[in-house]
Amino acid sequence: MPALMPLIIGMFAVSCNRCCEETTRFHDDGRAKPVVAITSMIDTTSFDAPWSLSEEFTSIIVNQVAASGEIYVQAHEEFPSNENPFNADISWMKKEFSSQEFAVFLELVEHDNVPATKGKKNFNPYEVSTNLEMAVRIRVVDLRGSHPKIVLQEMVRDSYFIPKTILLTDYSNTGWGTSEYRKTPMGIAHSQLAQEIANRISDYILLAKSR
Repeated sequence: MPALMPLIIGMFAVSCNRCCEETTRFHDDGRAKPVVAITSMIDTTSFDAPWSLSEEFTSIIVNQVAASGEIYVQAHEEFPSNENPFNADISWMKKEFSSQEFAVFLELVEHDNVPATKGKKNFNPYEVSTNLEMAVRIRVVDLRGSHPKIVLQEMVRDSYFIPKTILLTDYSNTGWGTSEYRKTPMGIAHSQLAQEIANRISDYILLAKSR
């Protein structure tokens, strides 16, 4: 009997995983949730941070979309590097995301601190208030038909005001992943933008699914 214990435990773990997956993929009444792949955000900005903005935004958005309980989210970190998901040709997506109903693509195109007072080019952040200007391009593709179809494509922009301060936030010590980060100006700004993006993604996918 002892020799069988690892096998029994392994079978039990697999059974539990399958059970949890089935519970997650379906509503309580048995209706299937939309199956969605959210790919890693493409970062085309030159903003210098001690961590990956792509990983941070992707993680927050995936978690927030999943937290709604209305969508079954599968993080999809990679797709063919020679393919641009924002090009006109999206025919390759059908094969690449064969097990999903929708695919979400994100691109961080703007992330920059600019002086709140217009006209200032060279500025000291200790002396002036700034706006954290951010913009993310979104594309949601419906993969259920014989050919992929774009159901959402837009640019989501946000601006977060950061008042001048005597002591600037040291993000090398309070960056993403630390308990203090969520209370920092950048942490708050990113959370707000990610929530807006997650809401847009969820709304359009649920609308498309209902048709």
